[in-house]
Amino acid sequence: MYSAWASGCVAPAPDPLATPNQLSFDVTILKGEKVPFRTEAWMQPGKMIVFTDGTLLADFGPSVNTRVRPGVARVLYQRQVFEMWDVAKKLGFADPERANYDANPYLVEAQPNEIVYIMTFAVNADRWTFVNRFLGTGEPDPASEVWMKIMAQAAFATDLAVDADLPIRYDFGPDPYAWFKPPAK
Repeated sequence: MYSAWASGCVAPAPDPLATPNQLSFDVTILKGEKVPFRTEAWMQPGKMIVFTDGTLLADFGPSVNTRVRPGVARVLYQRQVFEMWDVAKKLGFADPERANYDANPYLVEAQPNEIVYIMTFAVNADRWTFVNRFLGTGEPDPASEVWMKIMAQAAFATDLAVDADLPIRYDFGPDPYAWFKPPAK
């Protein structure tokens, strides 16, 4: 009886290929002040966070930094979160041993001519971060580019128009206050 009790109470080993239930992703895009204007959504300063319940927070714009807590953009189905995890596994981001950054990701800053991708993954109590830097006129590594595009697409981010940084001018017709002004001489 003792041998049956000893061998029967051992918990089964977790399946390494199974998708964990407690997943979260945190992505920040930092852009140096001398980087030329880029229209792609995944090249703009932004922050996107996917929580374990599928809530996706997102914010884009020049004021975004590592400490920004964006607003809710949408809620993903659990199936969508699991599909994102499958992509992260294929890209090599699901392995904590491959993480290339072990300090505080909130302290990362972009140099004047570079774009920085900060990608943090969390499974249960484990958390690991990748920080990938590249010149603002160049292209990121292919895996980071794919992950950023997936996160931007999930956040409904759209590419900017080429003239997005130009001021918007409105023409409301003739001056409505013209009859208050003295006649021109």
